[in-house]
Amino acid sequence: METHPVVNHPPAPPASETDDEEILDNIDGRMHGPMNGFIKKHFDNFQYVRQDALLEIQAAGRASSRCAVPLAAPSPDNFLQWFSNYVSRELDGARGSWHISNESVAPEHESADNGARLLLTIPTLPASDIQTRWDHVQVIGQFYDDGCVDYQVGLLRLCRSAHQVFASQPTRLFLHAFYIRGSLIELWVFDRSGLYCSDVFDVRKDFVQFLSIILSYQRMTNQDLGNINIIEADKGGSYITLDSVAMPSLGRLYLESQPIASREGLVGNGTTCYRARMPDSNQWDYVLKFKWRWARERPEDELLRLAKKKCVWGAVSLDYYKEIENTANLRRGLRWGTHRKFTRTHSREKHGSIEDQPQEVTSNADGLAEHTEETDNFFQNRILACIVTSPLGRPLHTFQSLTELLQVFRDTIKCHQSLCYDAKILHQDISPGNMIILDGQDEGKPKGILIDLDSAIEIAEGLDTDFGITGTRPFMAIGVLKGECHTYRHDLESFFYAFLWTVITNHTENPPETSKLRKWSNGEWNELAVRKSLDMDQDSFQSILEEFTPEFHPLKPLAENLRQILFPLRDGVIWTGTDGSPEAVDKLYDGMIRAFEVVVASERQREICNKYGSNGLS
Repeated sequence: METHPVVNHPPAPPASETDDEEILDNIDGRMHGPMNGFIKKHFDNFQYVRQDALLEIQAAGRASSRCAVPLAAPSPDNFLQWFSNYVSRELDGARGSWHISNESVAPEHESADNGARLLLTIPTLPASDIQTRWDHVQVIGQFYDDGCVDYQVGLLRLCRSAHQVFASQPTRLFLHAFYIRGSLIELWVFDRSGLYCSDVFDVRKDFVQFLSIILSYQRMTNQDLGNINIIEADKGGSYITLDSVAMPSLGRLYLESQPIASREGLVGNGTTCYRARMPDSNQWDYVLKFKWRWARERPEDELLRLAKKKCVWGAVSLDYYKEIENTANLRRGLRWGTHRKFTRTHSREKHGSIEDQPQEVTSNADGLAEHTEETDNFFQNRILACIVTSPLGRPLHTFQSLTELLQVFRDTIKCHQSLCYDAKILHQDISPGNMIILDGQDEGKPKGILIDLDSAIEIAEGLDTDFGITGTRPFMAIGVLKGECHTYRHDLESFFYAFLWTVITNHTENPPETSKLRKWSNGEWNELAVRKSLDMDQDSFQSILEEFTPEFHPLKPLAENLRQILFPLRDGVIWTGTDGSPEAVDKLYDGMIRAFEVVVASERQREICNKYGSNGLS
């Protein structure tokens, strides 16, 4: 195993602005509620707060020379003022402070409304810091003084806050939230399997219960609030203790402060990767990954062990694997029915009818169930796994020369070939993010390797099972987008798209605004398949080559060669199918590897000439 010096790589980029459609796609059909027993599960340990809530706040108000809290509940019109005046960290046992963010001036892509965001931060932060310190937020709330606000709009606004919290705290297990419209409140919890809510109750009718819940949030332990408890800190930084029998030498691993990769989104695997090192080392030698895998998926460690057993060329080493939590356990004690999803027509009709209803609505009405419909899908348990692998590499976009870039693609294709031939494993998610550069490698050893077998399958297993469409959208093969069974050839096609993407993005995250590649990410599967088919046609492909900047012009012939290898003409039309015969498999792998090797040799010669002159003398 090679060691690499500590390098100050930039941290993973902050959460991008996520629009409502993206959030809706992520949560729709993954909502549950209302759940009987919700309050008992999450607030039963804080019943004493319920009994003394009013007296305590009144006492705090007198002690701080403020007006004592009125015995009557606040009306929606003065709720925010009341909340600001009487709910504070000064109360006994409170660990943090509440912040109110007025949203009367909405982002450009939204219309202004009367909403406000309520955030509990631990430790307490100055009001000026709250918008930039989502890593301190422990509970989120969304408030509207008008009960007639569109239910879906308000819930999506709450989800946007949750998205920011999970992006800043990617190892969080779950997150508490609440949603207030007028005087009605709905309590929520977000986790990687979805989100679920309590019955609706009226703040004015059940004021003491409401008050006790708000105060309970401030008294919750880190575990109650959904923070992971296996990451600790000392003078050396944050670390995790590994109880490994197979690798007892690992023991404690220190983590870099920021993740090197983190998958956005509320629901899903939430994959987050950190560089890690031994306590007595200044070398980042390991990658520690947290991933919430779907319980039905095969654990990644099994495939990594199989790859090692079969001596796959360029495979990463599995150093540690442990499953540490699951969403079924986090939700223990609650009964689950089917998921719920929004229907826009139903939502609009309900929204219109609310205007004619009185403000006071009976308990358990006008919540999630009133604005959604049941689906046929049931709760999907997700298991949090901690995985340590080595060696540590650099992201693909950090390539330092054309030769290095070409070597990485050549060797990752070789790695893919060995996975298929030697271990009978199909990767199924070829993308720039799953290819890394290895420094200091001897001749004959891989300069780049494939990582992340999250979506991989054993080839024999895939023949009998329909796993659905798998991959990262911009790099999916045309046949995969059409719903064909995933094959080795589709992964090789994905290598080609990853190559084009890496060249055209040129060390940045996304292609230029005018790039054709931007259209590979948006649309229905069939629409993307048609679009890519057109782009791979010889005439249209020339416009993609025109996006190569001058420094990449030497790679244009390689790109055209790869296109011809992958998309031969049949009856005048490019062919995107798979020939599974041994001869065809060998021919396709060998053709692509040889295409890269030829250009590697050419680039090496060009670099030598540039360095020493055309006569080869220094």
